[in-house]
Amino acid sequence: MLEILSPSLESSKPTRAPDQPSLIFHAEETWFVSLCDGKFDFVQKIAAKATQMGHQTYAVPYDSPVSQTLCTADHAHIFLGKTKRIARPALYAMPSYIWGFWYLDPLGVNWDSSLANAEFSPEGVDAAKARYFFNGVTGHMLRENISKFSQAPQTTEPLPPARAVIFLQEIDSYATPVHFLDGQQMIATVAKSTTARVYVKLHPAQSEVMANRYRSICRRFDNVVMSEKSIHALTAASDVVVTQNSAAGFEALMQKKPVILCARSDYGHIATIAKTPQELRKALRNADHPHPKRAYEKYLYWFLGQNMLEPQAPDFEARAWARIAPLLPQG
Repeated sequence: MLEILSPSLESSKPTRAPDQPSLIFHAEETWFVSLCDGKFDFVQKIAAKATQMGHQTYAVPYDSPVSQTLCTADHAHIFLGKTKRIARPALYAMPSYIWGFWYLDPLGVNWDSSLANAEFSPEGVDAAKARYFFNGVTGHMLRENISKFSQAPQTTEPLPPARAVIFLQEIDSYATPVHFLDGQQMIATVAKSTTARVYVKLHPAQSEVMANRYRSICRRFDNVVMSEKSIHALTAASDVVVTQNSAAGFEALMQKKPVILCARSDYGHIATIAKTPQELRKALRNADHPHPKRAYEKYLYWFLGQNMLEPQAPDFEARAWARIAPLLPQG
């Protein structure tokens, strides 16, 4: 039986496969449940636009038999929550590093997105528009202590200064590795590269096994301090931010901090990429030097404002449909 949503996306019920070119959202299980509950205005607004343009919208569980069948047909396919390669053009959607902005990308999300190989040219970005956008986004996020994960309350007293903060992740055991350095290598290399304080923060979804490993290695260094403080407070206290490719590294750009990445990423244009401990040590030494593309205001505007989609923006539907329409059969 085909498990597909009604065209309105208001309820889930079996129905026949669409016989006209339609918009199909393929969603992972948890995403599918939330989508059925109408929790994503991103999807709801695109569905309304599709109806306006004369197309129905359906949603199916990712990798289900009906999903596999529909992938062979001439529809506009959007994969929500995971990248999947199919024999025809598709789009990939997911919230980006900053709440309120979404990927709708022809190659994938995060390190798989088309931005990973795109050229960022600060000279081509309007400075006034970038500053207005930057101040609006960062002012709200930092003032309200907002991040992708809930954070410890901010305190009135700043944290003691540090040379670096390391934001850890849970990606070291991916079947297809995306990291260049694992978390333990990052901690040891940074700790040995300075006598100053180094903050280390576990990921909110850190497994207990990995958390214990990180606690063990941190205890070997007198200058390493594990902290549960807000990532914004830790970033503010540190000269440099080191991570693999986390959202916390992207959020550090809001405070105009140098970022060193130790994994594949799509925001490496403004960061330094370290693939070996030697490169990480060099990046730490040179972190305070001017970077030709470290134009923070222009970069956030280019990445978020020009390449992501914001469902609350007045031009959201038009911009989204401009990416979707070419996937539908013409004529």
